[in-house]
Amino acid sequence: MRKLYILLIGFLVGCTDIINVQPENDTTFTNYFQTLDHAEALLVNLELNVRNMMCTSKEANPQVIAGEIADSTGATYMSDPRELSAASYTQAKWVDFYTTINAADLILDNLSRFPLSEEELKPYELQAYFAKGLCYFILAQRWGEVPITKGTTYFGKIAKSSVHDVLEEATKYALKALELPVYADLKDNYGKARTTKQYGSKGAAAALLAHLYAWRASIENVSEYWSEAEKYCTMIIDNQVGFYDLAANPEELCNLGFIGNHKEAIWEVYRSVEDKVVNSSLNVAYFSEIFIGVPIYMDLYSGIDKQYDIMIFKERVKKMYDPADRRRDAYFWGLDADEFYLRRGTEMNECVLSHGPNDEIIATYSIKNRKEAYVNKFRNPAWNYNAWNESYSYAGMEICKVYWRLADIILLRAECRARQNNPAAVDDLNRIRERAYGNRMHDYTTAEGDLRLAIFREREKELLFEDHRYYDVRRNGDDYVRQELPEAFGKLTDDDIKNGALYLDVDRTAFQNNDLMRHNVYWNKFLQ
Repeated sequence: MRKLYILLIGFLVGCTDIINVQPENDTTFTNYFQTLDHAEALLVNLELNVRNMMCTSKEANPQVIAGEIADSTGATYMSDPRELSAASYTQAKWVDFYTTINAADLILDNLSRFPLSEEELKPYELQAYFAKGLCYFILAQRWGEVPITKGTTYFGKIAKSSVHDVLEEATKYALKALELPVYADLKDNYGKARTTKQYGSKGAAAALLAHLYAWRASIENVSEYWSEAEKYCTMIIDNQVGFYDLAANPEELCNLGFIGNHKEAIWEVYRSVEDKVVNSSLNVAYFSEIFIGVPIYMDLYSGIDKQYDIMIFKERVKKMYDPADRRRDAYFWGLDADEFYLRRGTEMNECVLSHGPNDEIIATYSIKNRKEAYVNKFRNPAWNYNAWNESYSYAGMEICKVYWRLADIILLRAECRARQNNPAAVDDLNRIRERAYGNRMHDYTTAEGDLRLAIFREREKELLFEDHRYYDVRRNGDDYVRQELPEAFGKLTDDDIKNGALYLDVDRTAFQNNDLMRHNVYWNKFLQ
């Protein structure tokens, strides 16, 4: 008899609502789908797969690297995707997305087996819809043409579908997911509140639809979709789909906005440093955590002098941000400092960088002549304790990956409104500037020139290192691609772009035992 294997991890530190549900031993399709505990276990499996697909290492999405604002991407262990290298682009694999889709289908395909009411099963159905909508949207963004699966009972070969059809599939499920409760009303099968914004919610579904329609408006050149995207942005901004609010200032955003469940976060992927025990790839929530940054620890004294794979220089940062822009000093350490001081932290062997000296100084580093900027946007560092030698090692930032937050949605609405020549776009732009500067002295004026470009630049500054920029460039059109992405992209012809150069190449493993699979025209030429 065919067995059902469900991935369950009952001990997830810091995430109390991903519960410990143990399925029966030797569970089969004939005896499993019986209780709400079983349904909850299926949802646990789904959420674990969502986390895995969204928190993978930097190699998983070279588009983010290509779109990032950086002065050096000299990785030694991979080809630089900023050069449109086929070698780096084939490292991106879609298997995690299809594993997640399969986990969602495992719920949807078996709801009828449960001897439970439609009302009891509805929350699980809607969570599966949200996950599928999210997966197909990201697949369409990254690869363009991808296969659309046919459920857990189909084992035949599947060819790729058109970008239009994939985006239609994503939209179909996202619209269904809009029936989800607002985040504050989400409950598990015991009626307990869910405590992570990784679960789908009405607000998360609205954010997905806002980005979906904006992407479709641009990629499919359907102008009516800009108004649809604006509609869903407004739902979020006006608190029609849950309560969301901006952090008071950039410091609050950096200190609290990324650690989980902040009022500005709409949908985020839960991640704790302890996850490293389960899956080391989950140690990277944002690609930009690998930028040279702080803090450093006693066993990482060399970190201040290390040549990191990804670096942004102080000169560039100072050109991007006005000195009065509070994001400048919130997102970066000591741009104007001559020295950093390594001081003792609160934990055994822990050391952190400081701007100023104190009695706990361990070492002093001169940075006066260093060109690298030190990223400080993502905080709350954590470390692993080695009981054998009583030492600590840096483990990463204990932060969630905030995929959509309110500032993103406000600026997206500004973009949608600008596309429709709606002057209210300026109000949205100025709202974010007011938070950044703490006053209204930097409001947009026509002297700045093109409003769309001003909004794009504001998204650059506000969402720096949050993995949005490549897709922001794409959404703004081919002129932005050639102007804002690295030199290799500027050399692309119209035919190159039409033939799929801006999408990821399909990993070679996808062709195994599937003679229906094809590369797009652009990437196929690298095989010849």
